[in-house]
Amino acid sequence: MFERIYLEISNICNLQCSFCPEVVRDKKVITPDDFRKFANQVKPLTKQVCLHLMGEPLGHPQFKDIVSICDELGLRVFLTTNGTLIKRHIDTILSWKGLDQINFSVHSYFANTQRQTFDQYLNPILDFCKTSVEQNKSYYINLRLWNLENPQLQKSQNLPVMQAVENIFNVQLNNNIDVKMNKSKKVIGKLYLHFDTEFEWPTLKRDILSTQGTCYGLRKQLAVHANGDVVPCCLDKEAVLKLGSLHDQSITEVLKSDKAMQIKTGFEQGRLVEELCQKCQYVERFQHKV
Repeated sequence: MFERIYLEISNICNLQCSFCPEVVRDKKVITPDDFRKFANQVKPLTKQVCLHLMGEPLGHPQFKDIVSICDELGLRVFLTTNGTLIKRHIDTILSWKGLDQINFSVHSYFANTQRQTFDQYLNPILDFCKTSVEQNKSYYINLRLWNLENPQLQKSQNLPVMQAVENIFNVQLNNNIDVKMNKSKKVIGKLYLHFDTEFEWPTLKRDILSTQGTCYGLRKQLAVHANGDVVPCCLDKEAVLKLGSLHDQSITEVLKSDKAMQIKTGFEQGRLVEELCQKCQYVERFQHKV
């Protein structure tokens, strides 16, 4: 049983954030039929499904159909979005039975050449949050501000967001943030601000960081690209560690493959078997947790 399986519904995004690498693989939007096929396979293996790996899930042309399939199958869903298209799907999301959590990557606004003002971007997101709180929705909402490695960005980016949140919800927020103690700051109800630092996506072009370490990949999480390729974790954006394809094999067959078993055993023994894992900065976050 995995904690989460990432089931990417599109690798196409309407933004190109400075902190997010460009997708090199072929552009792909999953069909509702393929989504149903993949979701049926992963459902018995996970507590929660995430509808992204790369791409903007709210940009899927049949997003409402995807949501309907999720509810039909009883999937518990974790949704992450840049929030630019929230107005298009407010009614669908508000009526989503299986939604556990929605994350808005608010820091994405500052990581792009802007075509709208800050208020034009943020107000629809906060309107959605306000409606959710007023209707006492069961899902959690995170407003993500992942820029804590840069004190200047914290001041120029985070303070305007926090001030806007304070104004619309009539609350007073403490500006002191210590992610070592707690990354989340409660606003009201199930609405939170979530803080963290940026990280560098793993790539074979960088130097090896370590051959020792462990990860949640193939232990607590798994990922499926929109084209059906299965990879160990959500950071393998180009399927460098492809384990198989759900178009050709069942998820059980993929997980029993020699490559999957070698990677998982390596993590369990504190060894990073694959070169991409050896060059992944994110492993450092788990050194004292796993």
